[in-house]
Amino acid sequence: MDFLKKNGQYPKFRTITSGVNEPICTVGGKEYLLFCANNYLSSTENEDVKEGAKKAIDDYGVGPGGSRVISGNVDIIEKLEALIADVTGTEDCVTFPTGYMVNSTIFKALMDPFMAGLPVKKGESIIFSDEFNHGSIVDGVRLTSAKTVIFKHDDLEDLERKLGAPDLPSQKMIVTEGVFSLEGKILDLPAYVALAKKYKALLFIDDAHGFGVLGKEGGGIARHFELNRETDLYMGSLDKATGGTGGFVCGNKKMIEYLRIAMRSSLLSSALPTMMAGAMIASIERIRNAVKLREELFEKAEYMKKSLTVRGFRVLGPDIYPSVPLFMGDETIGMRFAEELWNEGVYCALVRWPAVPEKTARFRVIVMSRHSKEQIDRFVVACEKIGKKLGII
Repeated sequence: MDFLKKNGQYPKFRTITSGVNEPICTVGGKEYLLFCANNYLSSTENEDVKEGAKKAIDDYGVGPGGSRVISGNVDIIEKLEALIADVTGTEDCVTFPTGYMVNSTIFKALMDPFMAGLPVKKGESIIFSDEFNHGSIVDGVRLTSAKTVIFKHDDLEDLERKLGAPDLPSQKMIVTEGVFSLEGKILDLPAYVALAKKYKALLFIDDAHGFGVLGKEGGGIARHFELNRETDLYMGSLDKATGGTGGFVCGNKKMIEYLRIAMRSSLLSSALPTMMAGAMIASIERIRNAVKLREELFEKAEYMKKSLTVRGFRVLGPDIYPSVPLFMGDETIGMRFAEELWNEGVYCALVRWPAVPEKTARFRVIVMSRHSKEQIDRFVVACEKIGKKLGII
């Protein structure tokens, strides 16, 4: 810790006093342009979303009361789960206070299931996980007795080669993400569905960044490709496009019925707060009808990516998406760039090791629907000024 601080590598935690997740935030009494909040559709400060939370507080108080299996279900949480299932085109859904709680316990429940009190014996299941999967997936997979095979990032040939290896356990699962927000990439879901079918593997998609942004009604990547019934397990987050906090997993009714009692984060923890359920119902209802809002968001993202690229910056990924990975490489250069941005009145935090491999530091520049073209231009001009100063463009 002292080493990190001495060498200026300890991250700075900025305390925002107003404009949380808004294009303009206030830190230390000064306004900054904010480009690192995952609030894609500017839902956090939306009046209808806030009213949904306030009404739920009036009707239910501020907490869920405890574990659902002990304290009982609350109807507003069940209403939210039914709405998510409807929007994602799946049969059923179960929610959690955080997305991390989903990924950290679901693999244990699926790959080491309890049947008549007896777990699957070690070596009878195997997980194929993308090397760039989120840390919450990595943590969850490590808690299982399943054999783990890491395949090269989004490399279908490497994945198939490993799926086709001899003498594999019979219970297989492929785990990947719908949108790799740090890579600028939208998953080719049809290809993964085909592989899962060919090798009789379950397919788990973490669509934390896709839900609310991609697909019909914002239903995510599976709805984007109309493969919602071909994806065995669809996980999403409520703290990005929908502007709140929480996580969920969708699947067929039998699967979700099992997970409600098999996942420790459901069985041994309190449910999603009722006020958050109220807010998220309002947010999802808003988003599912906001076709133009989502289209305009992608237009702004394309404008941001082109504006940075034409100035000589390296922007990762083949796809246009409202998370724009601005590559820096060296961590020290990246941290200097972030500090210079701050001095220019722009708040955009650097993503570095261990979140990404060493020497591949980058900014995940988040374009929100309430960002104006002028604000995007201001960010790009600041980047150009700093890039020339540091000699990277």
